Amino acid sequence: MKIELVTLSFLATGGATLLVLGCALANYNWWPIFVVIFYVLSPLPILISRRCISDSYMSDPYSGRCVELSAFLTSILVISAYALPIVMANSPIGAPIIKWSSAAFIFAGNTVIFTTIYIFVRLLLAEENLGGW
Repeated sequence: MKIELVTLSFLATGGATLLVLGCALANYNWWPIFVVIFYVLSPLPILISRRCISDSYMSDPYSGRCVELSAFLTSILVISAYALPIVMANSPIGAPIIKWSSAAFIFAGNTVIFTTIYIFVRLLLAEENLGGW
């Protein structure tokens, strides 16, 4: 378990470095740092749905409505984290908030950090013998 946590910490550090590079390199615009809100909020629906494993409309306890809703909410948060830099790079039309090079760094950071969050949640659920989603 310790080697996985060390690997996850290196992945999280690499993703945070890419995010800071995306904010600092292109005209020192720190607006994209707001994607951190999505990093904090994305695992919450899945972690909250651990309490709802007793749905009785299907035989498998991990395919209930609560788990499906939490996966849907998590996917909305992840897509929003990718959409925010796109919106910032496109608006306003004449002078966008960030450059596309900055958005590329943020996309790479999002990919690394969301992969880290996914692996961490899977390890956490497997450790508690709750299975996966």
